[in-house]
Amino acid sequence: MNRTAYTAHAPSSGTDHTNPATANTAPDETPPGGEGPTGRGSANREHSPATVKVDVPGANGEDSPSTVKVDVRGLNFWYGDFQALTDINLPIYYQHVTALIGASGCGKSTLLRCFNRMHDVQGGNHYQGAIQMQPEDINLIGPETDPMLVRLKIGMVFQQANPFPKSIFENVAAGLRIRGIKDRTVLQETVERSLQRAALWDEVKDRLDMPAFELSGGQQQRLCIARTLAPEPELLLLDEPTSSLDPIATAKIEDLITRLGKEVTILIVTHNMQQAARISDYTAFMHLGELIEHDDTETMFTNPHQERTESYITGRFG
Repeated sequence: MNRTAYTAHAPSSGTDHTNPATANTAPDETPPGGEGPTGRGSANREHSPATVKVDVPGANGEDSPSTVKVDVRGLNFWYGDFQALTDINLPIYYQHVTALIGASGCGKSTLLRCFNRMHDVQGGNHYQGAIQMQPEDINLIGPETDPMLVRLKIGMVFQQANPFPKSIFENVAAGLRIRGIKDRTVLQETVERSLQRAALWDEVKDRLDMPAFELSGGQQQRLCIARTLAPEPELLLLDEPTSSLDPIATAKIEDLITRLGKEVTILIVTHNMQQAARISDYTAFMHLGELIEHDDTETMFTNPHQERTESYITGRFG
């Protein structure tokens, strides 16, 4: 494991470090619950909330449902002289949904944006620690790691839908074209598959040449998810993806996240605790830049170990 201190530098002119198309090295370990990730519904936990062990991929280097896909280790982060994150240790399990919850300003989105090096676009920001992605064991925040390589592996969807001023088809194909894929058959098949995975294909299959801006807000957000899925990211980051949507559109996105969680590793920031309870397998509670507690979602909401966690989920603050 490489523990590093790294200062982010703003990219030089003419270099795009924020590609919007894509915008574990411990021995065998057991995730919260003791039997490998089992999703919501796991109970009878017998572990210290302050100690979380970490599974790693097997000797063949492949991921499996019992592995940690990304392991945050001793992460500290500063905006200039202001320390926004303090000693974060958090496993993100392969093909499961992990939700980050906490009051506004607690550091959820700051942590999320460390994974794909979004903070690098502003000079003077400073990382310390490691975010190890498996099975390659890459330290995502290490100075030796190219931020562009990181963003090719990690996709991100923001609070507000941000489709490109292009057709529906070209929006989804954008990440593929950036990677040099030009074969029309490959593009068509991938666009269709991505729109199907984003539960949007049936609604747009007869109007793929239509400008993306003509879609509804909820459809635009699902289009952005399809665009992010097209390059097959290893990790999908969602920053409050339903905060600006109506209840019907929100329900569609939540159903989509639940299904996608069986195919891709997902880390989502949400202010809605009920949403976290509905869609996530694991939940992490943050407060003032610190990770207070991480556990399977059912345990977090029914039997939290930390008093501050209980106070937050019962509405005493936040």
